[in-house]
Amino acid sequence: MRNDWRTVLAAMEHLYRYASSSRLAPVASGANLRLAAETTEKPCFFEGDLNDPLISAQCLRAVSELVGTRFYVPPSMLARILREADPVVTVAEDVLRFEGFSACCSTYIRHDIDAGGFSAKRVRSGTVNVDFRDEMRAALADVRANERLQMTISSDALAIDHREDHVIERKVPLPVRWVKGFAEVQAHQAGMAHAICLGRIAAQRFLRGLPCAASNRPQWVVAHAASARLSTREVDGAVKIAGTQRLRILERLANHAEQLDVYFNPSRGSSAWVLRFGSQRLTVVLNAEPWRGFSGDGQVLSDLVSPGDTSMSDLRAQLHWQSVLNRDDLARKCDLTVAQVDKGLAQFAASGLLGYDLQRARYFHRVLPFDLKQLEAMNPRLESARKLVHAGAVTCMSDEGADVISNDVVHRVRKVSGELTCTCPWFAKHRVDRGPCKHMLAVEMQADVDYG
Repeated sequence: MRNDWRTVLAAMEHLYRYASSSRLAPVASGANLRLAAETTEKPCFFEGDLNDPLISAQCLRAVSELVGTRFYVPPSMLARILREADPVVTVAEDVLRFEGFSACCSTYIRHDIDAGGFSAKRVRSGTVNVDFRDEMRAALADVRANERLQMTISSDALAIDHREDHVIERKVPLPVRWVKGFAEVQAHQAGMAHAICLGRIAAQRFLRGLPCAASNRPQWVVAHAASARLSTREVDGAVKIAGTQRLRILERLANHAEQLDVYFNPSRGSSAWVLRFGSQRLTVVLNAEPWRGFSGDGQVLSDLVSPGDTSMSDLRAQLHWQSVLNRDDLARKCDLTVAQVDKGLAQFAASGLLGYDLQRARYFHRVLPFDLKQLEAMNPRLESARKLVHAGAVTCMSDEGADVISNDVVHRVRKVSGELTCTCPWFAKHRVDRGPCKHMLAVEMQADVDYG
């Protein structure tokens, strides 16, 4: 039966936790099967104080504000704009992460608090997605420097204690399109290179000098000495940006930051803007256009094609909530080449298992609070490609490409300068901006079958 969005959402809502595994215990008369029972106990992931409460509170407000903002409204959605302000909170041994997307999914934001930014009484790896409502935002807005800010994170809630305030936010359903967005945005970041570094004063001047009016026309950020400016003309080494209004979220925080680092992915036109506050960071990632949501990019579809093999299973077994995944260490432990590890990590990121930390230039492991098995069902191009392969529609396979028969039309998939192209109308319209078409994916799948 064909999966649709409602089926996927329903699957994501049914998560079960067990206190222990089922086991077969020997007894005098034979064996006793003890089945695991679902536990009602809610594990606590984090309990402790935030060491720089003012910065933490302002960054968390920025996360909440952005995930409730829509930078682009399609005409068909004017009558049904939804406000979804529910960041995903990740706890690892040495870092707290709060991440989410704008309502239009064109902008990603993440607040990282490293170990130096908190004093923990209890830490246990886990994730939860909660809604930051008005009461939580008001409490965060009231935080001042040198005040105590306590936080508790469990599998179904996040709570803060500040002065006399005790605010609790409960777990909410994760927006379905975020599932695809989380996979896509990691691939964008992994392909970025450091482009610009601005000190505090230069960062303030640049952000305050951004146009007040919203504009989606492309511009270029040009570095000059220790400063940066906007240009309407393309310049070598400049960072392309459209929709500068998406950076306004950083302006009020720049006066607290040590520096602003800018990263750019020239092949995808996306950029990342990272404010650093000692042991804390606020990262904003912009897709190439405000109307392009990360959830619809389709850039990771090729990584989802390969089902994986034994070596990839061994690699996956090495994932234990590390805040930094070292490729050389993983290659040595799994007896793989670094290239094989890179391919495996890209596949895991496409499946929603990994995030990417630009400062460390490394992936990190976290298990997001949704059923990752449903990710492929959310990509209709993958489903269509598998149908083509099962129907024997891929013919004339060679090193240069193949022919794919779809609706009685032969589409030619060819490799040009190392990249696949297709003669179908979809590829003619989107090229590689929205990932591979279904015919290209079918050829990749058939290659796995023939040569895998």
